[in-house]
Amino acid sequence: MNATDDDDVVLQKAASTLLLDLQALINRVLRKENGAVHRRVRERDLDRFIPLLVPFQEDPQLLDAQLKHLIPPLVAAYLDYLRITPRPGLKKKFVPLSHAICRILNLFCNVRGEKVVIGFLNNEPRYLEPVLAEFESGLTVSGEELDAISQKIIPWEERYVLLLWLSHLMLAPFPLASISATHSSEETSKETGIKLPSELSGVVLRVLPICVAHLKSASKERGAAGSLLVKLVLRPDMQKIGMLDALIQWALTSLESFSEGTSDIHQYLGVLSFISGIVASATNQEIGPYLQAIYTKCQLFITSDALAFVRSSAVARKLVIKTLRNVTVHCLQSASSLEGIDTPTVLEEVIDFLLQSLADGDTPVRYAASKALSVITLKLDPEMGGEVVEAILGSLNEDVYWEGSRRSLSGVNPLRWHGLTLTLAHLLYRKAPSTDQLPDILNALLLALAFEQRSATGGSIGTNVRDAACFGIWALSRRYLTKDLLAVQTTSIRASHQNLHSYSVPQVLAIELLVAACLDPAGNIRRGSSAALQELIGRHPDTVQEGIPLVQIVDFHAVGLRDRAICEVGINAAQLYPIYWDAIFENLLEWRGVGSLDTSSRLSAANAIGLLSRYQLFPKVNAMVKNIWQQLDGLASRQIEERHGLVMSLAFLISQSNTQSAAQRAPISDSEANPPPSRSLAELAELTRVWTIFDKTLNLEDKAFISPAMRPELTASAICSLLGALASISVQIIGSNETIQPPSKELVRLLDLCLGRTEESVLQAIPKTVIYTIEALQANASSTVSTVVSAWIDYLEQEASYASRRASGFAIALGAAYSHLSSLPEPDLNSYEQRIIAVLTFRCTAAVDIPARTAALQSLGTLLQEAAARATRSSTTTTNPSSLLPPTSKAKITQALNTALNDYTVTERGDVGALVRLEAIATTEIAWRTALLSGSAGANELHAAVLRLSVERLDKMRVRAAHCLEAGNQEHFEAAISGAADGVSSYAYFAEALGVFSPQSPAWLKKAVMEGYVSAAGMGSESVVQNARMVLVDAMERLPGEGEGEGGSCSLLDVMDILVELLKGSLANDRVLIPAMEVVAFLFDAGVVQRLVGTRFNFRALLSLTQKAHYKSTNINKLHIALDVYRGLAEIDSTRKDVLLKVASMLLHPFPKIRSSAAETLWVVTSDDDLKLHDWAQQPKNLKPAVEALKKRLGAT
Repeated sequence: MNATDDDDVVLQKAASTLLLDLQALINRVLRKENGAVHRRVRERDLDRFIPLLVPFQEDPQLLDAQLKHLIPPLVAAYLDYLRITPRPGLKKKFVPLSHAICRILNLFCNVRGEKVVIGFLNNEPRYLEPVLAEFESGLTVSGEELDAISQKIIPWEERYVLLLWLSHLMLAPFPLASISATHSSEETSKETGIKLPSELSGVVLRVLPICVAHLKSASKERGAAGSLLVKLVLRPDMQKIGMLDALIQWALTSLESFSEGTSDIHQYLGVLSFISGIVASATNQEIGPYLQAIYTKCQLFITSDALAFVRSSAVARKLVIKTLRNVTVHCLQSASSLEGIDTPTVLEEVIDFLLQSLADGDTPVRYAASKALSVITLKLDPEMGGEVVEAILGSLNEDVYWEGSRRSLSGVNPLRWHGLTLTLAHLLYRKAPSTDQLPDILNALLLALAFEQRSATGGSIGTNVRDAACFGIWALSRRYLTKDLLAVQTTSIRASHQNLHSYSVPQVLAIELLVAACLDPAGNIRRGSSAALQELIGRHPDTVQEGIPLVQIVDFHAVGLRDRAICEVGINAAQLYPIYWDAIFENLLEWRGVGSLDTSSRLSAANAIGLLSRYQLFPKVNAMVKNIWQQLDGLASRQIEERHGLVMSLAFLISQSNTQSAAQRAPISDSEANPPPSRSLAELAELTRVWTIFDKTLNLEDKAFISPAMRPELTASAICSLLGALASISVQIIGSNETIQPPSKELVRLLDLCLGRTEESVLQAIPKTVIYTIEALQANASSTVSTVVSAWIDYLEQEASYASRRASGFAIALGAAYSHLSSLPEPDLNSYEQRIIAVLTFRCTAAVDIPARTAALQSLGTLLQEAAARATRSSTTTTNPSSLLPPTSKAKITQALNTALNDYTVTERGDVGALVRLEAIATTEIAWRTALLSGSAGANELHAAVLRLSVERLDKMRVRAAHCLEAGNQEHFEAAISGAADGVSSYAYFAEALGVFSPQSPAWLKKAVMEGYVSAAGMGSESVVQNARMVLVDAMERLPGEGEGEGGSCSLLDVMDILVELLKGSLANDRVLIPAMEVVAFLFDAGVVQRLVGTRFNFRALLSLTQKAHYKSTNINKLHIALDVYRGLAEIDSTRKDVLLKVASMLLHPFPKIRSSAAETLWVVTSDDDLKLHDWAQQPKNLKPAVEALKKRLGAT
């Protein structure tokens, strides 16, 4: 879980806004302004509740404080709706208010739970009759009728909520016979198959068929119907007339008659839910006579082959477990022996069944079994309870093997371990185990906290086991006294590390929880461990080293994001005490660190290992290197992910030492009370012995970098990073006698293999590696450098590399090497520099594929950065940056950037040229920051291209271009959008961009802005088009028609001349032409262009350009836009006659849609009703006479 912010933090910040919106939406949906309830709700309003409520599923307690303000208005509105007569009919796109309310209440049940929501339903007995009548009326509406009106009406949701409400109303404190008169039950008895008393209350006779019918439902109605039936029969007045006996007998008889093929499994589940509810809610006196029969039916469910089809249902197994749990509890609580039941036998059989169910394949069943075992164990006497705990602990020792000094859990059943660990946690929460059993329990919990298995496909198994272990340790910390934990000898806990045997149990638990909270791959485990750690330290003070600071660092929210948990929380906690450092480092080298499944987590772990070394003395760092090296030696060739993590750890570790050397060390901040130690040259020389790792441990074959089966991208990125780290140290200590020289031949081979990869992780590591490798090689043999660079250039000059992304690494390497070839002889140096510039600039053109162009631009960016950085390091006086590159090189780079900024390549993938333009903007930003291209030919064109992109239609392009202009100290658009919600799509941004139109701005700059602006105003997204056009109209309305305006602004004539010039220069480029024509048409519609009548603006030139634009064109969109322009030109006297004749000629266009649009345009500008008399979709030859007659009329006007 790696994101920019934690989900629950985001939810907590947004909760108040969501709840306010929810409250406002409920009020708007339920009632009118006068307080009366609505009769219908719009479907779209109902859909708005889902995004407001669903986010609270992760943290439903946030709703609790507001439920009293949210649910009662829904209930009151529903009761008001029941009084409306007559009811409104169904209407499309609308939902009846009653159903809308029930749907919202169902959403609340899903998020917060029905037990919480039901408490807010009105339980006044006077509402029993209307709610029951409403339920019955809904049964008469057919599903087909509802589907024909709206797919949003889901009948079962309303029935489910009303069944819950009815069960709540059954708590009425007086007999139901006082609410409704008694009637004969004969008909209801036949309908339901239940032997009922001869006379029953009318309410009961109406509720019973409803319950029996909906016990067969496959939805949540089944559980609600069972709950209603339980509450009905357990009422004192119902028990008095024998309803409890009748319903239990009916339920038991129903279970006997079930068989596969003739019975519905949902009916069986409904009856089971009723029996389970009865056993859970009834007292010993009420249910005692039936316990033996119920227990027999449960045993039949477990053993009968005829019920195998029911046993396949997890819901059925869960209900049977709950029933057996309550039957056993009734037996144990009974003061006297129950008829027909042998309590010891029942106890033995139930516990055996529950122990087996702990390995069930369905999580809800395991949860039910673990809870049942804990409840039953708590009711037993201490001796028998201890035997149950021993049985659980014994099960946890099955199939556990030793691997050297460590226990292996690879052979255990993870599902069974989850159930057993969860049972232990429940037992600890109820403080059932004795203190004598704590050593074995702690041993099991520590093993479970680090439980991990990998599936056949490489996925992680065991998260639920670790989650249960967190619950168990939390419960242990909460329920047991400090003296109980301190009395346990750590040496008796076999799962604890030998190094921790001298510490107390709370300290050992704190260390294990710290490791899990910082390193576990699952976010819920990290948070659970953090909560358990807080409970442990809070309940047992002064037993954990640096307890309070540790809790403050390992915060519940801080560990939510894995990268932050590893690299920030873990590192800070490790600095508190040495044992924390040792535990974090040791576990970073295991499956939770460098052995993680995902690459990003392995990189975080490797980075953390480097950070751990920051405050350590060099002997400790040296020991870390040896430890990592030793683990690398023990890896099999197939363990590619582990090797990737360990090699990256070694690279980060060496890089961290290099940054702490005297030459590289940054100035120490005054606020840093404990600065990290500096690394001497002798210590760095000691690290160069890692070069020998390539002799054996990392002596990799070429296939490790090539074969797809061996994940070469991981190997290449790790080796490339390690080469760069080692080379950086070798460069620092050149000339030292203690250093081990880099193996030049192997170094070049590995580097070339890495350069052949195209993955982003490898490409990012290449620049640093190449720079230090070149410098390290130059210290030994400059001829090797010459050979290597020449080979790279030769490869990129081959035409075979043009159409391949595989050359990207070599291109980036050349850019990095450009400024580091100083050891070469002057003629060779100049030759190589010229060849590098020529190769890279050529690869920015359309002669190569898109990926190759982006790589070349990245390389140019690296080249410029390194050139500026090298000049900064070597220069002691102020140097003009523009003199660092030869003029010819600057011109070539500028031309290449201009080419890339104007790359609009379109393929079947779309505008792939946008990738090139984005990369070119990034490189241009570097060039402007470093000022290396100042004064080069084409600098104005470069500025114009970026300015054009800052106002074009693509949002991402505008963002990057605006930032580039800001960085280059050009136009400052970003200040205008600092407070704008829409950013670069806002009105403020476009208004700032049009500020370029002033007499002082050069023509090329204004033309560039216009070219980009028309693409946004003509073809952008909806919000972009709206804001861009609004700004354009507002700006042009403020401009004078001719001459210079107030404040030295341009005139409207100047702007339109630029637009016409843009049209003239883009006749062959539809990318610019179409949006430009769209903007012209819009300006006519807005009445802007008409202000130029009487000025020197050439409307006939605009007419001529419009005609040329669509001449012989088959582009339907362009033809439609041309007609829109003609509609505007028809309002101008000087062009009206020619425009009318031109549009009239388009009435014979080959495309029917164009003929129809031309007729509509003519009718708008002439109001000639004869145009309505013809079908312009006919063949042109049939329309020719009418068109000729029309032309004569138009020519005469």
